Amino acid sequence: MKVFVVYIHINKDLVKYINMLSYSLKKQFIFGALFLVIAAAVISFSYYFLKPEPSCFDGILNQSEVKMDCGGSCQACKLEIKIQDLEIISFNSFFLGNGKYDAMAQVKNLNPAHGAKLFNYRFKFYNSAKEQIAEKSGTEYILANQTKYIIESNIDAPEEAAFTDFSIDHFSVEWVEQSEALIALPVFSKKYEVVSEKGIEFAQVVGTVNNPASSYGFAEVDVHIILVDADKKPIAAGKTTVNDLRSGENRLFTVIFSKDTPLPADIYAEAVANIFNEANVK
Repeated sequence: MKVFVVYIHINKDLVKYINMLSYSLKKQFIFGALFLVIAAAVISFSYYFLKPEPSCFDGILNQSEVKMDCGGSCQACKLEIKIQDLEIISFNSFFLGNGKYDAMAQVKNLNPAHGAKLFNYRFKFYNSAKEQIAEKSGTEYILANQTKYIIESNIDAPEEAAFTDFSIDHFSVEWVEQSEALIALPVFSKKYEVVSEKGIEFAQVVGTVNNPASSYGFAEVDVHIILVDADKKPIAAGKTTVNDLRSGENRLFTVIFSKDTPLPADIYAEAVANIFNEANVK
């Protein structure tokens, strides 16, 4: 049992002042002082016995908590995860003739547990005087720990472009925690060929995309093709969409290029599926 003791310190001047008061005023002063002492004791007593017990939900750093309401005897504190911005690895543009361009960029997500279900990007084209002459913007997604291509086709430019720029609006990125592992969709049997149909000559890349046996099927899978020269420099880019790729199945694809596209030394290919879109996952 704890005993509350209230100490009152009265200096000499206060005693002298009290002695000068009349008897009635002395009584009032003494009763007032006693009332204050009793009130203070009651408040202290009430606070001690009625104050809530420390808990892990009181919004106070107490007990053995490391941070407020977590750590120590409470649940573990959540790790503070710093999200890294999307990284632009490279970008290029390709003149098709008749004032049209294709453009490609390669983007990397360095975050192992967070994907971007949406972000905005923009290609800009400039002339030799560094004046902007054309642009193409769009939206994309990228999975956690994924590197992927962004390709835009048949961009109109009123004059010849001297150089191209690519940017990502980092304020537009909608980050989401991603529990699923990165899904690999292998592309194989790639072949570049020049063909002619009904007197029209063009180049194409044909191949097969595979969805390994898993629990996922996809309504749409995007296939990106990058043609490179002997120095691994991109010389053309194209894309297509494969529909209804079920688990364990293969699908053939064809990506069309201009007949004037140089013969590539190699073909880079990737197949990607948007798992953030529930309608795309079967």
